[in-house]
Amino acid sequence: MSVTGTTLAADGSSPDDRHQTVRIDRSNAVERYRYVCPNGHTDWDRTNNHVWCRSCRQQAENGDDVHPEHWEIYDKKLDKEIPWDAVELVADRGNWSAQRRRHRATR
Repeated sequence: MSVTGTTLAADGSSPDDRHQTVRIDRSNAVERYRYVCPNGHTDWDRTNNHVWCRSCRQQAENGDDVHPEHWEIYDKKLDKEIPWDAVELVADRGNWSAQRRRHRATR
């Protein structure tokens, strides 16, 4: 049996078809707004193995059928989802904020 006109997509389950690593600098405002949770929120944080979104949690607490845990983030520029295991954070928003506070305190 042959299938014509079908495009196979890599699911990342094999080393041969894993997704390319995406490096995200969360201290950069442009990148914070480019990479969002699947529901479009920018205030997500990393956990051990997934993304946790504060806005999704607030929506869930207000009765919406939304889950705050995600295993992918959305790249608005490329219009595609990126699995969390392919994401590398080079600077985190929280770390950047702490560094800024220390810098201001030394002035």
